[in-house]
Amino acid sequence: MLAKARRCRLKRISGETGGVYCWSLQDGKNVTLNSNTQIKLNKEIKKLPAYPFDRLRSLLANTNPSSEIIDMSIGQPMHKAPNFIKDIIYNEKDNWNAYPPLSGMPGLQAAYLDWLKNRFKVDNFFDERNIIPLSGTREGLFSIAMTLNTKQICLPNPFYQAYLGPSLLDNMQKSFLVSNEDNNFLFDLKKLKLLLQNNPSLVYFCSPSNPQGKIASYEYILELIKIVRFYNSVLIVDECYIDIFYDKVPTGALEVCFKRGKNLSNILIFHSLSKRSNAAGLRSGFLIGDARIINCYRKFRSYSAPTIPIPIQLASAELWKNKKHVLDNRKLYKKKIKYADKVFKDYDFYNSPEAGFFLWLKVKDGENFTKQLYSKYAIKVMPGEYLAYGKNNNPGKEYVRIALVHKQIKNNKGLNKIAKLLL
Repeated sequence: MLAKARRCRLKRISGETGGVYCWSLQDGKNVTLNSNTQIKLNKEIKKLPAYPFDRLRSLLANTNPSSEIIDMSIGQPMHKAPNFIKDIIYNEKDNWNAYPPLSGMPGLQAAYLDWLKNRFKVDNFFDERNIIPLSGTREGLFSIAMTLNTKQICLPNPFYQAYLGPSLLDNMQKSFLVSNEDNNFLFDLKKLKLLLQNNPSLVYFCSPSNPQGKIASYEYILELIKIVRFYNSVLIVDECYIDIFYDKVPTGALEVCFKRGKNLSNILIFHSLSKRSNAAGLRSGFLIGDARIINCYRKFRSYSAPTIPIPIQLASAELWKNKKHVLDNRKLYKKKIKYADKVFKDYDFYNSPEAGFFLWLKVKDGENFTKQLYSKYAIKVMPGEYLAYGKNNNPGKEYVRIALVHKQIKNNKGLNKIAKLLL
């Protein structure tokens, strides 16, 4: 008969650092372990700043607003996802026991191809070899770096914080390109050239941009692609907000590649259902790009990453096919942007976004403004410096990011209170 498991306690019998640990067992026997032999942790993780939402929680931890909190800090869509998702997932409930194909079911791949061709007005210069499904784009934005032998990542500043992930690999050098009012919130391509000279890199780029909501022109994207290819680097394009726009339709990197020789070399483009379809919980997106890189990445993911479950693949395929809910979603956001334009029309430093659902509002001191807003009006926003890099010259320090994700009435209430604090 097996002996009863014995409970144990861990006692430190040396100083605060190093030394010997003692495991005290119920039978009085002790086992010692020299702490100097413990497995070392990745020191690069310590170099990462705390994630923005962790920093925000710490900032507001000792503040107790008296009224109902309106959280406008996180880009989590509150619009309803299409009802047909529920029906598909329920009807496919027996498929939860099956391992899903890494490269996606035929219906999902077909949906990707059709959407890309229709959305960007391109023909067949790519196929399934250029595409791989992802369990949310954040996973891919990080792990793709493991398939590429570069020693530098170039990032817009401010930026989506997941872009920092590759810096954990092999002490990769981080280089930041400021995106502010002086350059229409798009980083200076001349400065990028200087960074890439003799140093092949991963270059992260987002259009429409998060947090500023700016759309890069065809000419800008074309020049960016030319520079990246000339210096034998790889361009990673985040287009997760490309279907949320207002007056101007965003140009996609895919259509630029199509018009300039039908060539996807050195280009990787990410798309997602999270914002477009209000389906963040599905964790469903995909990557399209250079077939050579995609093939290498596919092999890597076969060892390392989860695949999208079959019911979710089938629901995702229908979301990519369905246009109506995207149009409806866009109308809702446009109405919110129009209201924001009205509220802040007399505010000198207001920049109306061209796309996405964020306001990038200049308030002199973003962190102080966030604390005051939460304390006085129970409105939660994100300090801009938490979305940027730099201690002394942080380009986000004077800003807050405001997510227009709530229903219209709640959204308007939050904006009115923000405007009141600005007066």
